Amino acid sequence: MTEEQLKEIKKTKLIYTIELIVIAIVFIVIATLELTRVITISERHHMIFNFVTLAGGLWIITDFVWVLLSKKRRSRNSLLDKVMMLPLGVYLITFDIICLVNWNALPYEVYLYGMTSAFIYIALAYSFQAYYHFKHPLPSLVEAALLDLEAKKEKEAALNKENEEKPIDNQADGKKVPDEEDKKEE
Repeated sequence: MTEEQLKEIKKTKLIYTIELIVIAIVFIVIATLELTRVITISERHHMIFNFVTLAGGLWIITDFVWVLLSKKRRSRNSLLDKVMMLPLGVYLITFDIICLVNWNALPYEVYLYGMTSAFIYIALAYSFQAYYHFKHPLPSLVEAALLDLEAKKEKEAALNKENEEKPIDNQADGKKVPDEEDKKEE
């Protein structure tokens, strides 16, 4: 790889790492605010959380199976990321089923600690992924960085070609300045 390609890959890895760290920080902040009861969890919040996380848990498991079965998808994704989120998917489905079956019988603390433990797990998983993917970037990130670099080069080449074809205008009114050959003809 050329030095320019390595710089583009490093820049892309850094952006992705920062993105994962920001997501981890957001989940830690939300978990902390819920644990300290700055954010109070209403019954409507419980209901929304249960249905959204039930769908999310199903998606996590479906995505894991999809990555295992599809060679194309496996080549572009990290199996470590999918395996790391698999316990979260199982936990969310289990937690949501328990909450939905015992809707009015569960104390507030079950929701409080159940939701915040999921948020803390997500924050820890994304923190690890940020570190890991800075050292070992996703294949799809490397591919995207190289495609972006190629597109930039093509755009620069097109601009250079366009600039070479245009006559140089030195006057403010946009008229072409006559060159030496034009002056000899007159």
